[in-house]
Amino acid sequence: MTIAALAHPAVTVLMAVYNGEAFLREAVESILTQTFKDFELLVIDDGSTDGSADIVASFVDPRVLLVRNGKNLGLIATLNRGIELARGAYIVRMDCDDVSLPERLQRQVDFMEAHPEVGVCGVWYLEFGERVRRTTRCACDHDSIRCGTLFNPVVGHPTVILRKRLLEEHGLRYDADFGHAEDFRLWAEALRYCRFANIPEVLLHYRLHPGQVTSVHAQQQMESSGRVRRDLLRELGIDPTPEEFEVHQLLSALTRPVHFPIQNLPVPEQLARIDAWLCKLKRANDARGIYPEPQFSRMLVERWVGVCVVNFLARGILSPGLFTAPELFRHTGSAWRYAFAFISHRIRTALRDSLIS
Repeated sequence: MTIAALAHPAVTVLMAVYNGEAFLREAVESILTQTFKDFELLVIDDGSTDGSADIVASFVDPRVLLVRNGKNLGLIATLNRGIELARGAYIVRMDCDDVSLPERLQRQVDFMEAHPEVGVCGVWYLEFGERVRRTTRCACDHDSIRCGTLFNPVVGHPTVILRKRLLEEHGLRYDADFGHAEDFRLWAEALRYCRFANIPEVLLHYRLHPGQVTSVHAQQQMESSGRVRRDLLRELGIDPTPEEFEVHQLLSALTRPVHFPIQNLPVPEQLARIDAWLCKLKRANDARGIYPEPQFSRMLVERWVGVCVVNFLARGILSPGLFTAPELFRHTGSAWRYAFAFISHRIRTALRDSLIS
């Protein structure tokens, strides 16, 4: 089917595929069974050598559009090509190994129609795989998302809906210089022009398996993400030392299997470095007013609490550091009270998810 044969849909669901036959049929079917019907499913096969293209071609639904790259261009070039070809006012990302719940498109389109100031909207999602089943509950309000982006993207890439007009007006595209962190770079740029949101409802199942980018290219992803973080730190007026940036990277990887030398230090010295760095971020933001308060202070406390939670899960003990970080808590004012409720919630959630898996 040619592009010209399709009318202008409200939504373009953009899916890039490279040798994804294992889970592709299930992913496509999850889109075709959506309660929202006014969409095209634009599948770009990036030079697959397996049966991916044949699987897509086997669907007779007129909303399925298969485009083939003449050669393997890579994910970033393929996604940018998809943006150019997309005919919908909204672009919805979908990976070829995930599953969208039936109400996903309807919920996201309804939200965007009701909130014209929002340019990018994600959803909560369930991560599943062999012996793993946990829910990722991202921050939902714009200010918290923006603050959290100093460390990590706070919207799940395969969960988003975007306004194509936002991308066109500001020339926003995935940047090939940030391989395996292209979404993080795009969100950092888009935050300059629009508001972000997440819908607090699980509307996508995110499959975990050994062949995905986060497993195969974890170190390169961390390095590319680090360059995004350095740019954001410079906006705060901070040019971190190697030791400080090591701490920042550690705080950005609390849930990832990446190892840093700081983890080999005695716990008191680790906590002292982390405390000093978080206080430096707080003082820099107080001076420049880049990020909103109290969301920024709460985000810093959450990072501190994250260290304690990881320590608790790894060692079976609750780190006394939560209660002995007077410098951070002094700078964040009443935010320390928030920490006690937050750490209790995080530990309960982590324990529940571990029991489920």
